[in-house]
Amino acid sequence: MRALAIVGVLLIAAAVVVVWTLVSDDQGTRASGGRTCAAGAKPAATAVPKEKDVTLNVYNSTDRSGLAQSTAKSMRGVGFKIKSVKQDPTGAVVHDTAQVRFGRKAVGAAQLVRAYVQGAKPAYDPNRDDDTVDLVLGEGFTQVLGPTEVKQAEIALGVPSPPPGTC
Repeated sequence: MRALAIVGVLLIAAAVVVVWTLVSDDQGTRASGGRTCAAGAKPAATAVPKEKDVTLNVYNSTDRSGLAQSTAKSMRGVGFKIKSVKQDPTGAVVHDTAQVRFGRKAVGAAQLVRAYVQGAKPAYDPNRDDDTVDLVLGEGFTQVLGPTEVKQAEIALGVPSPPPGTC
């Protein structure tokens, strides 16, 4: 009987701790990633998703024929969903390796895409309201990185930060 009483007291204590923890947790009142949002700031999706959860446009800004097609094939091969493959619709010439264009709903997804292309520069568009990422291949582009290099790049890039005007 005495052991039963002790077990009962321990169960009640455990229930009190669980309820107190749930009541004092303020994550429900915060925006994405547990950050509080300033007035006027919009939440940004900074969590890095899996490749299968990223929709990607692959654009070629060079005069190298077939570059976007072959790169899209490589990106599809590692799990990305490819939406569009064509010449860069903006007509811009990217002199670097690549440019990764994205809006606030694709901050983490853009970080993941950057890990696959060494030297890819981020290009945040505050007016973009979709979760698609554009990979714009530039003059310095040579290849999509392999799994080991991608893991190293993810570590080097670190945790994505919310762009200005977001939280």
